[in-house]
Amino acid sequence: MSDLAEIILELKRCDTILISVHKSPDGDALGSQLALMHALEKLKKSVTAHNLDPAPEIYRFLPGLAKIKTGGPAAGRYDALVVLDSEPARTGLFDGSYPADTLIDIDHHITNALEWKLSWLDPEASATGEMIYKLIKGLGVTIDRDIALCLYTAIFTDTGSFRYSNTSPASMRISADLIEAGADPWLVTENVYESYAYRRLKLLGNVLAGLERSEDGRIAWVVISGSLYQLTGSTAEDTENFVNFVRSVKGVEVAVLFRQTAEAQYKISMRSKGRVDLSGLAASLGGGGHKNAAGCVLYGTLEEVKKKVISEVDKAIAMQMGKERVVGHGRYS
Repeated sequence: MSDLAEIILELKRCDTILISVHKSPDGDALGSQLALMHALEKLKKSVTAHNLDPAPEIYRFLPGLAKIKTGGPAAGRYDALVVLDSEPARTGLFDGSYPADTLIDIDHHITNALEWKLSWLDPEASATGEMIYKLIKGLGVTIDRDIALCLYTAIFTDTGSFRYSNTSPASMRISADLIEAGADPWLVTENVYESYAYRRLKLLGNVLAGLERSEDGRIAWVVISGSLYQLTGSTAEDTENFVNFVRSVKGVEVAVLFRQTAEAQYKISMRSKGRVDLSGLAASLGGGGHKNAAGCVLYGTLEEVKKKVISEVDKAIAMQMGKERVVGHGRYS
């Protein structure tokens, strides 16, 4: 695993740089990507930002977002490819061959396998945006209003507006510095949490109407089917942060969202209140993530997928919290 200094040297040496993030990009991925793009452009680098999926509507206030290309694969040849907030495979853009000789991976997810030699992993960082803040400082670039707004959004969203347990003194100090540099906290809050489309709230109401929980109340889950999108005129991007509503149920330790992505395919999002580590569980299901936020993709019927995930979550709770299991035997309420 590389250190920050080595990555700084490589980026200063390279002239053409491609930056990519994971599928279905969130605030941390997009904020980090755009901040690094702006910083490298200040160094007169030729920068291309390319993601598989478009940005959710709530992040379209971010400066420079229109420059991000979408769809796959990424065309062209570059001096360096930088993957942020993700393992390379999770970008969905590459088949094992890469359009650059210098490959750099920067991430804070403990489940990252560190596939590339130039990999910088910091699981203590609240967000990849924290790491990009340090990288930009190391590059000697002054953080202007646009960079500050992007980085603040990255940290703000990955800490749940500074509510999650990953909020640290470092994340707060960095955020204060970003506000002083021009980031507008209300602009971010208004766009991310206070400007939901009507269709999104209609979808949320229908999803929460189907809320279920385990007999002991420690696991709760919801399902988003393709038919709900048709009913409400919504799309997958309207589901951002839905799982957090499920986690807010009193007594729930782990919340699960099952989102249908194909006829027999489901994207699973899991959130913990902090007493259950989800990273290993998600990895065992072929996914990844943090202690408190993780996910995976599974194939099968809805009942098959639900049974497998709820059972594994139940086992994790029993193992980590030392209480009697009740869900693994199929007793749902």
